[in-house]
Amino acid sequence: MKIIDLLKKAQELTLKSEDKDALFWLLTEMLNMDKSTYYLSSEKLVDDSFKNSYLNQVSKYLNDNIPVQYLVGYTYFYGNKFYVSENTLIPRRETEELVSYTKELIDKYFSNEKINILDIGTGSGCIGLTLKGLTNSNVTLSDISPKALEIAEKNMNNLNLEVNIINSNWLDSINDNFDVIVSNPPYIKETYSLEEKVLKEPLNALFSGTEGIDSYEEILKSITKNLKSKFIIAFEHGYDQKEQINSLVNKYLSDIIIINKKDLSDKDRFTFIIKEV
Repeated sequence: MKIIDLLKKAQELTLKSEDKDALFWLLTEMLNMDKSTYYLSSEKLVDDSFKNSYLNQVSKYLNDNIPVQYLVGYTYFYGNKFYVSENTLIPRRETEELVSYTKELIDKYFSNEKINILDIGTGSGCIGLTLKGLTNSNVTLSDISPKALEIAEKNMNNLNLEVNIINSNWLDSINDNFDVIVSNPPYIKETYSLEEKVLKEPLNALFSGTEGIDSYEEILKSITKNLKSKFIIAFEHGYDQKEQINSLVNKYLSDIIIINKKDLSDKDRFTFIIKEV
């Protein structure tokens, strides 16, 4: 069967454009092709073994609602390959924006300084490891899940980076002080209904109490013990949680600057807390 016909056969099984895109990505990754190579090679033949393997993965995606990133075992974040598993969230585009904004603030407030960065609830390690590659820093990754930290360590080794990895429930086991603390914690309301594929991701990394902000309070109520005199705190959060996050910040921190940023979809998505000396 030709590659193009195999893709057509798979995409005819769904009407959703996002599913068609996912099945295209799945095919190119299984063939180890980029888009350009695919279009140059789409008339080539694949054997029955590959065809059956691909269609089996298609069934898992469409019928069992397993995300394609879990099926291939990795995704891409900030231009790098990151391994993922059912024990880690799948990194999203918005979190790349969190990294970009955080890097901009680091350049502004800590120009030419060696800094300490903590990534809380790191999951696959994508935030902390990306910042490690972009900045002059010592980086610590923390997560409550030992299995998530195994994936983070795998990504650390694959990217040839050196960071500290700590098993911790929020800041409970964190003893050092940091210039930058960054987190994309769970922020979905417990009553919110999610699609089946998203529910395949770890639930403790998705849901955070009745208002979706419990994780932020857990972090903020004890964060001062881990901050240096000058600091940046960077949060990703839900599009409708800006005011609640700002209120929590003012409840637990004083003499700070709060900067709220929108994502590329023009939704309130990021809050940055800055303390100048």
